Amino acid sequence: MRGLSKRRIWAAALALIGALGFASTGALAHGGVKLEQDECVFKIGPSNMHFIAYQRTGEEEEFCEAVAKTGPTVIALEAVSDELRDMAMGVRIVKTEGDATAASNADATTVFKLEPKIYRNGIMTFEHNFKDAGHYVAIVTVRDDLGNEFVSQFPFSVGLYTFWGLIEYILYGVGFVSLVAVMVVALRAKSKKYKEEAASQPA
Repeated sequence: MRGLSKRRIWAAALALIGALGFASTGALAHGGVKLEQDECVFKIGPSNMHFIAYQRTGEEEEFCEAVAKTGPTVIALEAVSDELRDMAMGVRIVKTEGDATAASNADATTVFKLEPKIYRNGIMTFEHNFKDAGHYVAIVTVRDDLGNEFVSQFPFSVGLYTFWGLIEYILYGVGFVSLVAVMVVALRAKSKKYKEEAASQPA
């Protein structure tokens, strides 16, 4: 019986580890990112640029194509090459209906705008309070000292439930239930052990 209890404990523990592992994978697909991931890079002019969004509510986390919640959000646009860092950079954030191609003539839906200027460290950082959940596009402009201009778009969402986000919440729930199961099995096994030891003691 003791061997059976140990097997149950190990099975529950493995279920918990597996659930939490899948949950962290779901969180990554949901939007949590690292700088080196290709999903956060877009082409503009002669080079690439990183798009990263930070939210400070609770534990600080990084996102790119799927920002988890509405509210104050810090966005960083980082030039990859030295050539791009010498150019003036500007950005316009536009709210769309999910069609990125509609952003080019969507002046009425502009929610944030910064005129192009040179950032010596090659990183343009700004904060915007996204009050409405939905689809957005960052329209980024770079301009060299000869007047040549390049424009690119990076679509992203804010505060929308995605398939991977739903899976993430489900797996976290499974992980919690598994943790409770581990504790219950362990307590029962410990209680049974004490009873067996007490019964084996001479009267």
